Formats: sequence, structure tokens, C-alpha cells
Amino acid sequence: MHLKGIDILRGLAVCFVILYHFFELLGLQEHPLYPYVCSLGLLGVPLFFIISGYLIYRSVDYSITNRGVKNGIKNYFTHRIFRIVPAYYVNFIIVFIVAYYFAGTMETWSFDFIVKQILSHLTFTSYFLYQTSGLGINGAYWTLSIEMLWYIVAPLFLLFIKKDRYFIVLLFLGFLYFYSIDMGVMDTIFHLQKDASNYMAKLFFFSFMLPGQIVYFITGILIYKYHLKVTPISKPLLYSLLISIVAAFIYLSLQRYFLESFVIRNWGTLLAVASLFILLYRTKIDELFLLSWLGKISYSLYLWHMPILFVLKKYYLPHESSWWLISILFIVLLLAISSLSYYFVEESGFRLRKKLEKQKG
Repeated sequence: MHLKGIDILRGLAVCFVILYHFFELLGLQEHPLYPYVCSLGLLGVPLFFIISGYLIYRSVDYSITNRGVKNGIKNYFTHRIFRIVPAYYVNFIIVFIVAYYFAGTMETWSFDFIVKQILSHLTFTSYFLYQTSGLGINGAYWTLSIEMLWYIVAPLFLLFIKKDRYFIVLLFLGFLYFYSIDMGVMDTIFHLQKDASNYMAKLFFFSFMLPGQIVYFITGILIYKYHLKVTPISKPLLYSLLISIVAAFIYLSLQRYFLESFVIRNWGTLLAVASLFILLYRTKIDELFLLSWLGKISYSLYLWHMPILFVLKKYYLPHESSWWLISILFIVLLLAISSLSYYFVEESGFRLRKKLEKQKG
């Protein structure tokens, strides 16, 4: 069963991410809206992860229930591979060519390092190996390393965690992991120096690993298992609640204690994205059809927005182009390229998967 609200949530998440990266990568840190954009940006990836926690666990449950363990797991991984890999590999190949031959991004990289980067990206392990967000001009790849690891873990959760209280324990352990970062445990284990220029980057790297992000995936699972949904409410009240949640999160995220603690930051973020998810995931809102469409193509939007921003930054900003022109050009290019990616690459993967399943059936 396709839930219309999921596409709206995906649309919101990808808009939050793109808006943040637009301001960040094009050097708009002095813009008065920048702090609020950063706050919205904090919601993007966690919202994607809570959606993934819900949908992936549901997918595993459906496959195993209807096909048995062996065939169900096989069917589940086939769906995941054809869902993620085609668009990612096409994006990777094009990004690599642009970065290597046109943008000069890898001019200082050794041949061996480039080969290792290619192999690690093809296997979705680059974020774990190099603790960096992406290759060349695409910093969006880091989340796919976490996502692919979650795809592997999710079936194990379904098969071996039989009591719901163990999910609560995992949720608690996730926040205990954040607490350990706050208390300097990682500093001791990995000999981190607080005065080092990359100190906070290292801490954020640890916080974004699966032991930390598991709190979002687990929350998605719990919502699936208990089918949490709010009593139908009027659209004015729904919009008011959504705006209130986002406004409250923005206010919280601008406080000093939020910025200084990984526990508080992720607890506040989890409450916000879980509330948005519960309000919207079963809700069909015809007026938000554009946001729903953006959610439909959100994976391609996510893959392509950063390469486009880097190209604009390199070739248009030096010429003091109008910000309105850059914004319009960015939106046009992003929607055009992402639409092509979705309808010709992603959907081709869907059709190929169905064809192979039909032949085997």
C-alpha cells in the first residue's frame, strides 16, 4: 500500500537539505536567513532516516511474510538494489567525469587514492573509510553509506528481535552513544585534540554513524509496529501543527545548549521529525501535489543538487551573476536533470526488476 503522505514527507526532507546546501555552498553565511536555513537543514537527513526506518522494515516484513525467509530476503534485497544502485551509479560516473576532467577537483590526488575512492564509492563504504562526505563535487554520498548499512541490518532486526522492548533498549543505547560523545569518550579512544581544526568534524562523523542514527530508524520501526496515527483533523489545524513544530524546532536549535550537546540536538531533532512523520505519513493533501511530486523524485534530487551547486559556484559566481539568475538557473537545472534521472534511470530500474521477477516467476 502506497502512503501518499510519505511522498510529502520526502518532499519536505529534500527541500530542507537542498535549501541548506544552497546557502552553505554558495557562501550565503552572512544572509539574515542563514541561521533559520541551518535549522531546517538539520531536519532533512533525520527525516529521511525515520522514513527509511518505517518503509524498509515494512518492506522486509512484507517480503518475508508473503514469500518465506529465504525468498523474502532475496526479494527484499533485489528491490533495494534496483531502487538505489542504477541512479547512484549513473550519478557517480557523471560526477566523476566532471570532477576529474572539467572541474579539476582531483588535481592533487594520487592515482592510487583516486582508485581507492572509486572502489569505496562503488561499494558504498567511502564514508566509513575516509570520514568524508563525498567524492569530488558530490557531498551527498555520505548518507548512502549509512542507508546501505541499514538495509543490511533491517532484516536482522526482523528475524532476531522478537520483543518490542529490545527496540526501546536500542533507542536508549543510541542516545547513550550520543552521551558518550558529549562526555569525551571518543576523545579518549581516538586521541582527539580539542584544539585541532577538525575536532568538531570528527565528533560529527562519529555521531552520524549507524550507532547514533539508529534512533531515527528505530523510531520508524516503532511507528510501523504500532501504526501510530493521529485522529483526522481539519487541514487548518494540521497546517498550524506542522508550522508550530518547525517553528519550535528552529527556536530550540538556535539555543546554545542545543549546539553544545549531541544528546539534546538529536533528542530535539527526533521529537520534531517523529511528530512531522506521524502527522503526515497517512495523510493525503491534494493541495501539496507539488511537494508530493518532489518527494517522488527526491532520490534523484538528492543525488544531483550538490554537483549542480558546485558547477554554478565554479563557473557563475566568479562573474558576479545575479542571485536571482543563479537561483532560477539552479532550480531549472535541478528539476530537469532530476526528472530525467527519475523517469529514465530510476523507473528503468523498476521495470527491469519487474521483468526479471516475471521471468523467474
